[in-house]
Amino acid sequence: MAPRSVATTFTAWGELDVESSDITAEIRMAVLGEWVPPQLADVLALQRAEEPETHAVLAGWTDPGRGAELPGDGFDFALSAVARQWPGWVCEPLWHDTLAVAVAKRSHLLAYREVPCQEVLKQPLIRAQSTAGEPWRAVAQRVLGDALQDREQLVSSFDIAMTLVSAGYGLVVAPSARLAGYLNRGIAARPLAGAPTVVMAYLLHPLARLTEPMARFIQRARSVSGDLEVPTEQRRALRIPLLLNRPSGHVSTWPDDHSHRL
Repeated sequence: MAPRSVATTFTAWGELDVESSDITAEIRMAVLGEWVPPQLADVLALQRAEEPETHAVLAGWTDPGRGAELPGDGFDFALSAVARQWPGWVCEPLWHDTLAVAVAKRSHLLAYREVPCQEVLKQPLIRAQSTAGEPWRAVAQRVLGDALQDREQLVSSFDIAMTLVSAGYGLVVAPSARLAGYLNRGIAARPLAGAPTVVMAYLLHPLARLTEPMARFIQRARSVSGDLEVPTEQRRALRIPLLLNRPSGHVSTWPDDHSHRL
């Protein structure tokens, strides 16, 4: 069977190698789900700037039917939007966010600094089926009550939902980080009044003793989440583009491998 393309999205497993010269160690991370937290770019930038001798490999898995499975041996970490219980693995909340409301830029709701729940429920609401299993959905349900599910129009993907918001067909309730990438597409966002903090990403790693490079990688991931103070300007300066091109002579043992190097 011909390999599936990962030029625009990972459909099963696809790899991104973040490489530098003089490599002495390697860290392999599985990114589970269709959404990649923006903080991951900051972590990789810090990793490359502070420890260029350690080679980082990302692998994406977006198959919804197998998302709960342990993908297999050969990687050190997993990043997931959902808490997972894997035998012999630790799952820790890593990055947090608050719920917000996405509206068209001409919406009257932009008059609010924080949009009251009762105002949200007066409007048509749109929900992406692809986000059904993410924990923040349950938080939105608790905050807005049963009326949320009764009023929502279901669409297949988050991109489609945000396209409809931009056209003025309704609102989307989602974490601020999920909305940030759409703010240049005719969309604005306001915090949802009274919404609690939600976990956006979990870091999973084996319960066994960590190597020193793994321990330092975890420290960098926590620093971006706010557990350690890292200036936003520094992280932005270190941010690096992801250039997709297949390396020559690269061989991987991961299933459905499509490798890319930085």
